[in-house]
Amino acid sequence: MSQIASFYLIKNNQRQELSDGDCSGAVYMAIWDWCESELDLDVRFPAPQTELASQLLAALREQDLPELAAEIAPDWDLPTEAVQSGLNTLRSHLELVQGDAALLYEMT
Repeated sequence: MSQIASFYLIKNNQRQELSDGDCSGAVYMAIWDWCESELDLDVRFPAPQTELASQLLAALREQDLPELAAEIAPDWDLPTEAVQSGLNTLRSHLELVQGDAALLYEMT
């Protein structure tokens, strides 16, 4: 059974659910693995992190996302399009993290 990734924007002590981009948890696990191995960022944080979100967003903005998806996908036997969708979704969520807002994700 595949895990499901859930994303939440935390702002003003309120939790707003965000789209998962129609991607499986495996897609996000592949992205987290890349973040750890290539960026030395542990993004599997158990609580909302604003500073880490800012660092990850900056790193993703420097990447050509279709090229990055093509690099990540084969290692996890995933379709490149699914990984690219996950990267796009993650980047759009990270762009919402400003001021006192934070991004939280859960795998179920």
